[in-house]
Amino acid sequence: MKLKPLCYCLSLALLPSIAIADTTYGQSTPDLLTVWSSPIAANPDVLTQAQMLEQNKVNAAQAIATLPGVVMQKSGNRNEYTIKVRGFDSRQVPVFFDGIPTYVPYDGNLDLARFTTNDLASIEVNKGYTSLLQGPNLMGGAINITTATPKKPLEGSIAYSQGFARGADYAHNMSARLGARNDLGFIQVSGSQLKQRFTPIPGADENNAVAGTHGRRNNSATDDKRGMLKVGWTPRASDEYTLTYVKQNGEKNSPPSTLGKGKFKYWAWPDYNKESYYYSGITQITDGINLQSRAYHDKFENTLYMYPKKGGIPDYSHYDDYSTGAALQLGIDTRDSDQLSFAAHWKDDVHRAQKEKGGDWMRYKDRTWSLATEYQWVVTNDLDLVSAISYDWRDSIDTDKGANDNKQTAFNWEMMAKYSLANDDSVRFSVSDRSRFPTQKERYTTEKPKDGSKGIINPDLDPERALSFDLTYKGHITDKWGYQTSIYYNRVSDAIMAHTVYRDGNAFFQNQNSGRVNYMGLDLGTKGNVTDWLELGLNYSYIHSDPKQIEHIEGLPKHKAYMWMTFIPVEQVRVTIMEEAQGWTYNRIDEDNKLAGYAKTDLRLDYNFGYGVSANASVNNLFDKSYEYTQGYMEDGRNYWLGVEYKF
Repeated sequence: MKLKPLCYCLSLALLPSIAIADTTYGQSTPDLLTVWSSPIAANPDVLTQAQMLEQNKVNAAQAIATLPGVVMQKSGNRNEYTIKVRGFDSRQVPVFFDGIPTYVPYDGNLDLARFTTNDLASIEVNKGYTSLLQGPNLMGGAINITTATPKKPLEGSIAYSQGFARGADYAHNMSARLGARNDLGFIQVSGSQLKQRFTPIPGADENNAVAGTHGRRNNSATDDKRGMLKVGWTPRASDEYTLTYVKQNGEKNSPPSTLGKGKFKYWAWPDYNKESYYYSGITQITDGINLQSRAYHDKFENTLYMYPKKGGIPDYSHYDDYSTGAALQLGIDTRDSDQLSFAAHWKDDVHRAQKEKGGDWMRYKDRTWSLATEYQWVVTNDLDLVSAISYDWRDSIDTDKGANDNKQTAFNWEMMAKYSLANDDSVRFSVSDRSRFPTQKERYTTEKPKDGSKGIINPDLDPERALSFDLTYKGHITDKWGYQTSIYYNRVSDAIMAHTVYRDGNAFFQNQNSGRVNYMGLDLGTKGNVTDWLELGLNYSYIHSDPKQIEHIEGLPKHKAYMWMTFIPVEQVRVTIMEEAQGWTYNRIDEDNKLAGYAKTDLRLDYNFGYGVSANASVNNLFDKSYEYTQGYMEDGRNYWLGVEYKF
């Protein structure tokens, strides 16, 4: 065991309002973040921490990709994992961390693989009706990541797992958490580290000299550390005020493409860091009026070296970005169970970049505002209606590209009807028209480092829009086993796409509002306790894309399935089998070349010794399948893990 990293993690660990909810089919899901929405409108797909850990999902990207309608995406040269939700990419489905909007200010993306699952309570994904009270840019839905808070007078945990591949100890994952709670509030400290020395090459590719040697992918190490301090004050049972500090340090490399394409072969980030300070509060003003509040400051720092070859002179890029914002929500109970809510949001996004060490700084600054209102109407005992509108506007405060005055506005609306049937079954229908503002990168970028191409800015890009319809039926087979099925249609207009334009006989790229794409699909899922000795989860997704201005949608399979089964032969033993599969995808928007689909199997054994002590053993990619999310960038071959955990 690596004692030095373990001591580091322990030192970190020893240095929003949470509500009980039942928002998944077939199982209760405690410790969920109550997102800003009317209670009836909240109907996300949910993953609890227990589900994430038992299914070997060590980061948020892996966990979210198990849900129906969600597929994994990878920017190969950036070694960056994101997701698509019913066709919408990560810029169109914002991520909220404990309710705080979280993304890199410049490009609007977030590498979800950098967020480990050790100290998370749950992950929630909204795909249909997504409350506009959460803020702007909710075009394709929302992802809410919630961290754990203590529930007992004193509680804690410590865990360590060691990974093995290709005859070596290639990775480790460790975490620790200590918390306490009483009538006045709570305090919690936690820390984690997930370090991978190399990516194991599948057996079928081990003779590929470009990929690596001795079964180890070249330039593929990563190291993610996170420490968190959370302090809460609860002066009354109905009120809670929380201060949170999160420090996240990361390092990652990107292995070269096995196709040998691209100007730069080796990319390395010695710094991929995030630091956050945020406050969240809820105040019950009267019996029928409550006020929720948030304020935050997020800092993102990353340094990138791009090497044309090993030992060559690298190109350099350094970001020192930050976001500052605040929000208020006022909820008013009207008649019976009706509720009227108002929300206001403000957010400043600042991007600062250097292209050479000690060089000049480029600086962009956007200021975004959003005003929203939502009404929940209980029409009858069985019928509920929810409707919402919002108005968003964004000002460009500062830019080095001479386009300070570009301003955009967007009006959004949505409606949902829910009808409750017998046995707690329900059917929901929603329609929405939501938007997304273009990112700073989309407006101001003038180069693509991957291939060296040059571009022309377009600061006056309009917001993208999506008109979406969703019909969802949620039912129960037993009180512990349920199912859910959804059909949907998303019509995207003013989609931002890169075009080739010519100036003085030279070719440049420029982003323009030229795209329209229709997405139609089906999500099916079932989950629950089938018997006392068997727990089951199974989902299938079908999506058809119909782009109007381009040939294909890149990286979007028509078919995707995920299944897990947990066998409990005796009380102390749990054996979980996981299977995931997806169909082929197109490699590029303008070519018919396809990336093959895949199916892979994972296996895990958990043994509970009692007194809070447990051990686990697992195998990922059991049959050592070779598969890729992006052509030329293979995923992990077979790897083994042994772990131990103590909770009190």
